[in-house]
Amino acid sequence: MSDQSEIEQITAVWERLTGWLAEYAPASYASLLPPADADTVTAAEARLMHVLDFGFPPELKALWRVCGGVQKVDVPGNEDGELWAGKFLPEGIFLAPEASLWQRLRFGPGEDDPWEGADFVSFLDAVEPSGAGEFGMYVSSSTDPTLRGVGGWSTMTGPDLSPPAWPSVAAYLEAVCELLQTGGGPRLETAGRKQPVLALGCLAWIDPDDGLEVAWRPVHP
Repeated sequence: MSDQSEIEQITAVWERLTGWLAEYAPASYASLLPPADADTVTAAEARLMHVLDFGFPPELKALWRVCGGVQKVDVPGNEDGELWAGKFLPEGIFLAPEASLWQRLRFGPGEDDPWEGADFVSFLDAVEPSGAGEFGMYVSSSTDPTLRGVGGWSTMTGPDLSPPAWPSVAAYLEAVCELLQTGGGPRLETAGRKQPVLALGCLAWIDPDDGLEVAWRPVHP
């Protein structure tokens, strides 16, 4: 697929996802930041190029051109802070350009870089909008086919990368949209016990056995 096709695909699927949020999860929709400033993306990419000699995948830059990440918003009724409106994707929080660099740059470069040769940046962080959490999802446009695409990263037991689970960010988002809209699709097969629910205007992904203190309902009963 050409870079232009990737850009068109990622823009279309993001509009599909955010259209769903606007209708069904307005608090999550309100967490979306405006497009990232071009200078911000350029500066973050220049830092990446300077340290590790690779840049951002084109589709990730395209996504930042329509949304620069997420921000914290107040959710009335969320007194215990259980809900983070910006955590509307099943694997975590969509990171802003600078935050996406954190995990890749913290260990390298150098002889002790455990991720040497892995041309990736963090795409989602499970808990931290700063990108400084313990696990999340990466995106890589590496020439190594075993690393190209979207997969998981973790620093919980050591810096680890899982094999790519999705060929692109667009494919990952397409699968999320399909699950939200139809209740099925390839994302369901990898969801484990987590399912999408709506609570206080937020889209969240929970294990129903763990539940939430606030009232919630499944997206697909």
